[in-house]
Amino acid sequence: MSVQTRARSRYPLVLAFTCYVALGMMGGLLSVAWPSIRDTFGLPLDALAILLAATTTGVVAGSVLSARLMARLGVGWLLMVANVVGILAGVGYVVAPSWVAMIAAGLTWGLAQGVINASLNIYVAANHSVRTMNWMHASFGVGATIGPLLMTAIVAAGLSWRLGYVAVAGVHLALALLFITVARTMNFRGVSHTAGDTARPLPMAATLRLAVVWLSILLFMLYTGVETTAGQWTYTWFTEARGASAYVAGTITSVFWAMSTLGRIVFGASAARIGIERLLRTCMVGVVLASLLLLPRTLPTGLAAIALMGLSLSIIFPTLTAHTPARVGRQHAANAISLQTGMSSIGLALLPGLAGIIAQRVGLEALGPFLVVGAVLMLLLNTAAVAAARRRAAATAETTAG
Repeated sequence: MSVQTRARSRYPLVLAFTCYVALGMMGGLLSVAWPSIRDTFGLPLDALAILLAATTTGVVAGSVLSARLMARLGVGWLLMVANVVGILAGVGYVVAPSWVAMIAAGLTWGLAQGVINASLNIYVAANHSVRTMNWMHASFGVGATIGPLLMTAIVAAGLSWRLGYVAVAGVHLALALLFITVARTMNFRGVSHTAGDTARPLPMAATLRLAVVWLSILLFMLYTGVETTAGQWTYTWFTEARGASAYVAGTITSVFWAMSTLGRIVFGASAARIGIERLLRTCMVGVVLASLLLLPRTLPTGLAAIALMGLSLSIIFPTLTAHTPARVGRQHAANAISLQTGMSSIGLALLPGLAGIIAQRVGLEALGPFLVVGAVLMLLLNTAAVAAARRRAAATAETTAG
């Protein structure tokens, strides 16, 4: 294969990785911008739950519909349209004159995020390796590392928090134009040709009859809830409850996402050698330990805990997604991944929102025990999902043999 041919074959992946940079930037911006947004619109601490709920509604809709839309449009055209919606959302944040307009922009952003996230997860899980999946999600960490640093610089300079969202809208504009150039060749519609003789996913009702799918949905909800609670509330937690300066708290927040990126790069390359189930179990134990380390109220311990948390969480979502065809079967994979991606957004909104409500009433230090409980439940759910997947595989093998 010539260098030019290899470059053309990798170009769609470059665009996919860049999509995840944009997704990460958006989430990272909000974690630092939230105190400024609260001041702009005169909001209480727990108003974040409303914005996250609106975003989640969009994410769930976009994610659940993505498998059907992909079957009709192909992944290339679908991603082009989703990035256009991302432009509209970014502009909405920039010009929003009121809190209600911000919520509308959040809903629009969620729709774009849901389609981009689910469709790329389906595409890469069917056509590429666990390593590629982890490296794509590592790109999210790149964006999530850049986002807090960018917003910290903007806020610390006394500039408007809205400037950060101008950058995200610009990235989505570039991506929408670039996906037009590959839309015809990126014609994947949901199932790899190696999966069987059908080119479309099985009916959603058939997928929903699998116990392992329901356990996976709950697992993804807990994962995104724990990750987003840690990533979203770290800045506010450390500035308002632990006496850290804006620069220190912003740096700690960026360390969380930087370690997440590092973990996806390093562990993603060695996942097959270590063993996927063993790696997932080890990382979930690491999340439990990190959440326990967050309980002491010292900055050094807190920094170490946040770093371990980011590293341990790093490969769970992408590795579970890439491993979905093995757990549920290839012809159920597109449906299962779209459900996992969409329903995980409920965890993304529910757990950080609930954490904010508890923090408003009890105090920000309640976030530590909250994360401990979430981490332990995540480990237990994964154990149950592994057992259900083994039962499904055994039943399928028995049916085939019979």
